[in-house]
Amino acid sequence: MTTFRWKNCFADVLTSKHDLTIHSYLDDVVVPALATLDAKIAELGASASPGDQFAQADMEAMKSEAILAFGLSIQSIWERQIRSYLRGCANELRPGEPIADKIDKANWKDLQKWFRRLRGINLDEFPSFPLIDILQHLGNACRHGDGDSAIELHRRRPDLWPVMPPMPPGFGEPQAGPAPPPAGAMVIPVAALREFVTAIAAFWRDAEYIYNESIERKHENLEAHLVKQRAERSWFPQARSEAG
Repeated sequence: MTTFRWKNCFADVLTSKHDLTIHSYLDDVVVPALATLDAKIAELGASASPGDQFAQADMEAMKSEAILAFGLSIQSIWERQIRSYLRGCANELRPGEPIADKIDKANWKDLQKWFRRLRGINLDEFPSFPLIDILQHLGNACRHGDGDSAIELHRRRPDLWPVMPPMPPGFGEPQAGPAPPPAGAMVIPVAALREFVTAIAAFWRDAEYIYNESIERKHENLEAHLVKQRAERSWFPQARSEAG
């Protein structure tokens, strides 16, 4: 098996902390904020004041909105990271070409094409891609509400919505099949947010592995590190001639 290598760029170096950044955002921002809301909800629920029952419902609604906002922000951090990375690669590998502007305006499918053109490997070859792809739909659903992304997200991850009881006979349009639930009804658990964050971090660690393998003259410390990594890894990107 021939290990896949790409032409290293300074943009690769700039991604070295991306995995820590996204984990820190979840652990130091998202989790504490939601824990604070949970504590307030519990406090209001334990109160004997009648008005606090309404305040508790309002706080629960606020938490739902906050989780949607956090889901969107996680996707936004990822998108800024990957766009910045591709712009850096384009500026170094294809200077003088107006690629950076195209990357800035590219949709998700076009970003995947640019990644393939600039790095020589498909994004969907990375093990983290399925979750990152779902994250794109989550971000769109959180940003725009109901639409194609929300429908696709529900198809792939129905667990992000509460289970709704069936409609009574005579309601709805059974011939058209059940309508997907509204995007605003999503209930995203912290565990799901952590799945997406873990996938983003795994992607950048895989990119770092390719970067290290692509260094032509490796210091003995790097060689020792790679020996350990190879023993622990389950994914080894192959050179295109062997990957097919």
